[in-house]
Order: sequence, then C-alpha cells, then structure tokens
Amino acid sequence: MSPTLSAAMALHILLILSAFVFTTVIAQDCSYVLPEYQNDHACLEFDLAPLADLGSYNVTQTGAYGYNYMVKVCGSANASELPAACAGKPLAPAYAFNVANNDCYVLGDLKHDFTYPVDPLNTGAGIRLAYTNGEGNNGAWPRAVVYDLYCDTSGEDKPPNFAYEFPALTYTFTWYTKHACPLVQTGQVCSLPKFNSTFDSLRLRTAPTWFNKVKFGIFVCLGLYSVPAYLNEWYWERLMTGDPRYVEFHNKNYGCSGVQPDKFPCTGPPFTFQDFAPMLKMELFDPDHWASVIKNAGAKYIVFTTKHHSGWTNFPSPQHWNWNSMDVGPHLDITGNLTASLRKQGIYVGLYHSLREWYHPLYLKDQQNNCATTSFVDEVLMPTLKDMTLKYKPDIIWADGAGDAPCTHDSIKYWKTPEFFSWLYNESPVNMTVLTNTRWGSNSVGSFMEGGDRFTPYTLIKNKWETPYTIQKSSWGYDRVEDLSSFWDTTHCLYILVTTVSCNGNLLLNIGPMADGTIDPLFEEILLEMGQWLTVNGEAIYNSIPWTHQNDTPAEDIWYTASEDWQNVYAISFRAPTPGGELVLQQPKPSKQTTMTLLGADGITLDFTVDSDGGVHIHFPTNLPFAKLAGKGAWTIKMTNVT
Repeated sequence: MSPTLSAAMALHILLILSAFVFTTVIAQDCSYVLPEYQNDHACLEFDLAPLADLGSYNVTQTGAYGYNYMVKVCGSANASELPAACAGKPLAPAYAFNVANNDCYVLGDLKHDFTYPVDPLNTGAGIRLAYTNGEGNNGAWPRAVVYDLYCDTSGEDKPPNFAYEFPALTYTFTWYTKHACPLVQTGQVCSLPKFNSTFDSLRLRTAPTWFNKVKFGIFVCLGLYSVPAYLNEWYWERLMTGDPRYVEFHNKNYGCSGVQPDKFPCTGPPFTFQDFAPMLKMELFDPDHWASVIKNAGAKYIVFTTKHHSGWTNFPSPQHWNWNSMDVGPHLDITGNLTASLRKQGIYVGLYHSLREWYHPLYLKDQQNNCATTSFVDEVLMPTLKDMTLKYKPDIIWADGAGDAPCTHDSIKYWKTPEFFSWLYNESPVNMTVLTNTRWGSNSVGSFMEGGDRFTPYTLIKNKWETPYTIQKSSWGYDRVEDLSSFWDTTHCLYILVTTVSCNGNLLLNIGPMADGTIDPLFEEILLEMGQWLTVNGEAIYNSIPWTHQNDTPAEDIWYTASEDWQNVYAISFRAPTPGGELVLQQPKPSKQTTMTLLGADGITLDFTVDSDGGVHIHFPTNLPFAKLAGKGAWTIKMTNVT
C-alpha cells in the first residue's frame, strides 16, 4: 500500500443527476437505474446560479448568452414541487428549469442515457448532462442540449468557465480542484459503446451494481515481505534507503545487506532481499480454507495482492522471469489457486497490482529520463496487466503505486492508463463486468472513489467510495513485531464498517497471511466475529442505502442506513441495550404505523414514546435474548414507516 493520502471530506450538499449524450457514443437498448441512495421521497436539486454560495467557486459567463439551470431528478415528478412554468408538462423523471427566462424543459426518461452524480465540494467529479425535447426541434431549442462539467487538477484556484457555443448549444463548466476527479456511475451493465483512450470517453463507462450492494470485502497482502514479516510491507525499500531499524535487523538475522557498510558494518555472509524468494514456501497454503475464512467473515469480495512495489508476482509472469511464485519459492500459481477457490464460494475476485517497481532497471531508466520514455510501461507493466486479466478474468483490477517522482506529473500519460482502460473496456474478456479503482495516476477515472489508505470521512460522500483498512494498526503485510495491543478489535472493525456503509462506502478490511501460507488465528477470530455479527445484522448492511441522516448527532455512536425500498431505517447503536432500559434517537420521525424491533431479538416489538423535543425513546423489555443478538459492540434497531 502507499502511504496515507489526504482527502477533502465531502459536505452534505445537493446533487446533480443527469443523462449524457456524446457524439461518439451510441445510445444503448437497456435501462439505467438511478443511484441506490436516491428514492422517490428525496428529490434532489441543484441550481447552477448560486454556485458561489457553495464555497470558493463561482460561475463567470463568457459569450453573449447566459443560461442558468436547475436540474431535478426524482423517481417521479411531484407536481407540487414544480415551478409554475412546468405545470402540465410530462416531466418525469427529470426536467431542466431555466431560471433566466422561467421556462421548463423535459429531460427525457433516462432510458438510453448514462447517469452520473457530482459532488463539486468534494472533488469536482465529472458530469455530462443532456436532455431531449421530444422528436425534432421544440421551438427555438434543438432536440439535444449538452452540458459539460468537468474538472482540472492543475492545482490553481480559479473559478469555473461558463461557455456557450452556437449552433451546437453546448454549455461547458470547468471546475478547478487540487484533488483527483473520481468517476461515479450507476446502472446495470448492458451493451456498451466503444471507448477511445480519452477520459472524456472513458467517463461514460458504467459498472455493475453489485459493488454498491455488497459493502464488505477482504484485502489480502502477501509477498516476499511476508518472510521477514518485520514492521511492514515496505521492507525492501526501507532497507535499501538505510532505515536503521531495517538494516540492523536484517544484518543481524539474515546476513549482510550491503547497504551503507560504513554506517552499518557487517561481517557475515551476504544476504539481499532477493534471497528471501526461496523462503516464501507456502507449504501450508490451503486456498479452500482461505476462501472459507473470507466467506465466514460475511465478506462478498476480495482484493488479493498479485504484485507489490518490489515487482515480485504471485503468479507466473513472463515479464518477471525468476521473480515470481511459480519459478521460485513455493512453485505455485498462488493467484490462480486462490481465485478458483474463491469463485467456488461465490466471492467476487479483485486483483491488486502495483504500477511501479522500485528497482526495476527499465523503471529506473524511465525515471532518469524524467519519464519521457515509457520502456517499463510498454515492456513490463502493460503486458503483465493484460496477461493477468486474460488469465484470471478479475471482477476488480485494483491499482496502486503511481506516485514516484518525477512521473507524478501528468502520471496517467506515463502509465498509459487511458490506453489500458480502452483495451480493458473494449477488448478484454471482462469488458462488460470489470471494476477499477482510482489509483491509476493523477486525475484518473475509476469505477469507485478512494480517499486513501484508512480513509474515514464520517460524513456522507455522494460518490461511491471504498476505504482500505488494516486490522494490524501499522502494517498491511503480516508483522511479527506487533502484539495484541497492535490489533484492532472486532468492535472497532465493526465501527469502521458501519460508519463507512452509512456514508455510502465499502470497507476493504486487510489481513496479511504468513510465509508458510497460514492466516494468523487472531485474524481468523476477528473475521469470524464480523461474520457472526453480519449473520444477525446483515440486512442493515448488505443492499442498504444511505439514509437522510448518517448519525444521531450529537450521539455519534448511533449510525443509520436504509433499505433500498426506503421502507426500513436501521439505527445501529454502539451503546449496548440494557434490559428495562431505553435508547433515545433524535433523527427518526415516527408515525402511527411505525414499528420497531431489535435484530436478533426473536421479533420482539419495542415500545417507544416521543418527547416534547421530538426525541424518540425506545424502551427495551427485560427479556432480551442477549445470546442471540451477536452484539460485539453494535446492535441494530429496525424501524418501519419513519421519516
């Protein structure tokens, strides 16, 4: 993993949703769905006129025409919410209202269009908006009007540009941001258009909805660093750069590293990092057991490390001859064996793959050339990525390690990310189904957003996101140095899962197996307890959507999710229910039809009262079946018919 990245925390803002028509894209005969967090009860709107009120950004007009639009998208248009100019028009499920001339226009049924959310206060994510006004022209308006809101990561704080182009009637907004621009898409996969190697085209790539439904995955980090299992997976880099902790440990326990001999004198036999390869024996590796552990944890997908920054691959790779798990060490295709076992259990398979390789000669040469040459990418990275994709047909390709200077400047150009994505989405055997993350270089496009390692925003992010999080507090690979106090307990892991899901994210929880192929029993215990909790409380996690409130401020140890049909709201409390006691919630507004139960409590209905300030007092009976609640620090109250 890369060092922790800083990320802007998203604020609660209104959302634009729209459909996009682009000249190089053919409309597809399939139906795209609205995002899971949207529902008929929460029609979202955004007015382009007061953008300055949302922060340091504002709209400046160029050209002779100035049009400002409010865009609304709902499951159905509510006549009481429409401007008077829209009365009587067939506007479901979306319309555009021109605030400049008080006119209203149909946005179409979204049947053949791509839909994207945008969160300008978070990252300035790209959006393309189009609407159709029926057959042919509609008065002075053409059949299709295209808006283009995208972002520029130059790092300069400039206002968006507003442009009008005649006769195409194209309105362009540019958001300037210092952060990456993650792609967020929603909808079912269908027959997709051909993508060219530009992000303007690649942003149109939709993705299967399973990723937003499963919520919980396991990250497995295994490599040569698992042999010394000392401090973290950056062992080789820390050794070569002269970190005293690593050099002294290495020289004492394995042999002379040859690193800075004047500073670290050593009289033993030589022993380099490469000499660890035969010691990764994996003699106790049981892929079926690994898959069973992940299944019993309640995880629905996995991301397995095929290659970290050292370049060692956990599968046979022609580009890594004698530096892979088939040629040396265990003489196993670890990735292939594990993938087969996972798929027998119905678990989605993601493959982590580092872009860079610290000490590969071609990569070092490209760096010396200020990354004007791309020999490493052309001769090593791209063939390896394609070979891995063809061989294992992953559900996710999870990139990392795009950040070495000087290649960080315009890094997608060096890594040729658009070219690879174009191949992946057009020609690969997983072109219709594969997901990608956003660690492919600056301003890269992926299927879901990442805020960085151990990212915990604790606030709603409209863009679909994922947080990779460790059980061992300081390491992704197995670390023998850490004691029990250095492991997060199950309650903490559940807290990260619940808060992440409540805020529209997925948790990717990391474990690091040992070099003999076994998983530390403490990892297994925590994962098993996670699975036991999900067996009882899973309906509040799987397939859920964010509710109108994320936590019960000021009591931030109560977090909310909702069912997809918006009929049930779940209050997940990290305060243990006490027999005969009560829990007070501030956010739900019950009705006469409201019922409340505690998941795992044998269907016992909970009584409640509402005080004069609107607080809901939930009363627990004295006969709670605690043995069945699978608490582990978190308990779920299911509420029907609340707002």
